[in-house]
Amino acid sequence: MRSTTASQGQLILFPGAAAAPPPAAPGPAPRRRSRPGPAARKAAQLDRLAQAAERELAEAWRAGDMIAARDAHERARGARRAAELLRAGPRGVAAVIGGEPEAA
Repeated sequence: MRSTTASQGQLILFPGAAAAPPPAAPGPAPRRRSRPGPAARKAAQLDRLAQAAERELAEAWRAGDMIAARDAHERARGARRAAELLRAGPRGVAAVIGGEPEAA
């Protein structure tokens, strides 16, 4: 059976059924959950190292071992600083260090 109202002469398979809606315009692709990059993963690892060093600092302080406490303090400070530099990226390092960024 041919449709007499269709401009292209389509075959009607199911008389009385509503016509299918036109295909929707393609929208943005569904976003995948983003995985942190290598710098973000390394910064998180450095944060964990700093936390462990701070725990060691507290234990050494309570034990009265000032040499171990100072060593743990330096490791914690260094790890925090390195994580901060990684998060700042190439353009933000000067601001973290305290210098003025040079105009390119």
